[in-house]
Amino acid sequence: MTLKVFQCKQCGATVFPARYLCSECGGGDWCERVAERGTVSEWTSVHRRVGAQDGGDVLLASVKTDAGPIVIARLDRVVQAGDEVSLAIDEQNRVLAQPIV
Repeated sequence: MTLKVFQCKQCGATVFPARYLCSECGGGDWCERVAERGTVSEWTSVHRRVGAQDGGDVLLASVKTDAGPIVIARLDRVVQAGDEVSLAIDEQNRVLAQPIV
Protein backbone atom coordinates (compact mmCIF):
# COMPACT_ATOMS: atom_id res chain seq x y z
CA MET A 1 0.00 0.00 0.00
CA THR A 2 1.07 3.57 -0.53
CA LEU A 3 1.65 6.16 2.18
CA LYS A 4 -0.87 9.00 2.02
CA VAL A 5 -0.42 12.39 3.63
CA PHE A 6 -3.03 15.13 3.86
CA GLN A 7 -2.94 18.59 2.27
CA CYS A 8 -5.13 21.48 3.37
CA LYS A 9 -7.22 22.72 0.44
CA GLN A 10 -7.27 26.23 1.89
CA CYS A 11 -3.57 26.98 2.53
CA GLY A 12 -1.67 23.98 1.10
CA ALA A 13 -0.07 22.83 4.39
CA THR A 14 0.66 19.10 4.35
CA VAL A 15 0.43 16.91 7.47
CA PHE A 16 0.67 13.33 8.67
CA PRO A 17 -1.26 11.79 10.30
CA ALA A 18 -4.62 13.30 9.36
CA ARG A 19 -5.98 16.18 11.44
CA TYR A 20 -9.48 17.59 11.90
CA LEU A 21 -8.28 21.18 11.46
CA CYS A 22 -5.23 22.67 9.79
CA SER A 23 -2.72 24.03 12.32
CA GLU A 24 -1.69 26.74 9.85
CA CYS A 25 -5.04 28.26 8.83
CA GLY A 26 -7.77 26.42 10.75
CA GLY A 27 -9.26 24.95 7.57
CA GLY A 28 -10.96 21.58 7.70
CA ASP A 29 -11.05 20.51 4.05
CA TRP A 30 -8.30 18.07 3.08
CA CYS A 31 -7.12 16.16 0.02
CA GLU A 32 -4.86 13.10 0.03
CA ARG A 33 -1.39 13.11 -1.52
CA VAL A 34 0.81 10.08 -2.05
CA ALA A 35 4.26 10.23 -0.42
CA GLU A 36 6.42 7.75 -2.34
CA ARG A 37 9.92 8.83 -1.31
CA GLY A 38 11.81 10.69 1.34
CA THR A 39 15.16 11.53 2.90
CA VAL A 40 16.34 10.07 6.20
CA SER A 41 16.89 12.81 8.81
CA GLU A 42 18.05 10.45 11.58
CA TRP A 43 17.62 6.86 12.72
CA THR A 44 17.77 4.83 15.90
CA SER A 45 17.61 1.23 17.08
CA VAL A 46 15.04 0.19 19.69
CA HIS A 47 16.55 -2.66 21.73
CA ARG A 48 13.77 -3.44 24.20
CA ARG A 49 10.10 -3.11 23.37
CA VAL A 50 7.39 -3.35 26.00
CA GLY A 51 5.14 -6.34 25.31
CA ALA A 52 7.24 -7.67 22.41
CA GLN A 53 7.33 -11.45 22.25
CA ASP A 54 10.34 -11.83 19.94
CA GLY A 55 12.51 -9.22 21.65
CA GLY A 56 14.39 -8.37 18.44
CA ASP A 57 15.77 -4.93 17.70
CA VAL A 58 13.74 -2.53 15.57
CA LEU A 59 15.30 0.16 13.39
CA LEU A 60 13.33 3.41 13.11
CA ALA A 61 13.98 6.55 11.06
CA SER A 62 12.63 10.07 10.86
CA VAL A 63 11.98 10.58 7.15
CA LYS A 64 11.18 13.92 5.47
CA THR A 65 8.74 12.89 2.74
CA ASP A 66 8.77 14.27 -0.79
CA ALA A 67 5.28 15.62 0.02
CA GLY A 68 6.56 17.60 3.03
CA PRO A 69 5.72 16.02 6.41
CA ILE A 70 8.17 14.05 8.52
CA VAL A 71 7.10 10.46 9.29
CA ILE A 72 8.56 7.79 11.57
CA ALA A 73 9.29 4.71 9.47
CA ARG A 74 10.51 1.20 10.14
CA LEU A 75 13.76 0.12 8.43
CA ASP A 76 14.99 -3.35 7.52
CA ARG A 77 18.67 -2.32 7.64
CA VAL A 78 20.92 0.50 8.84
CA VAL A 79 20.92 3.68 6.74
CA GLN A 80 22.67 7.03 7.01
CA ALA A 81 21.22 10.51 7.44
CA GLY A 82 20.66 11.93 3.97
CA ASP A 83 19.91 8.55 2.34
CA GLU A 84 16.95 8.46 -0.05
CA VAL A 85 14.25 5.88 0.75
CA SER A 86 11.01 4.67 -0.78
CA LEU A 87 7.96 4.68 1.50
CA ALA A 88 5.08 2.21 1.82
CA ILE A 89 2.53 0.90 4.33
CA ASP A 90 2.58 -2.79 5.34
CA GLU A 91 -0.30 -5.13 6.30
CA GLN A 92 -0.08 -3.95 9.91
CA ASN A 93 -0.37 -0.26 8.85
CA ARG A 94 3.25 0.49 9.71
CA VAL A 95 5.22 2.98 7.60
CA LEU A 96 8.17 1.22 5.97
CA ALA A 97 11.27 2.82 4.46
CA GLN A 98 13.43 0.96 1.94
CA PRO A 99 16.79 2.42 0.85
CA ILE A 100 16.92 3.37 -2.83
CA VAL A 101 20.02 1.92 -4.38
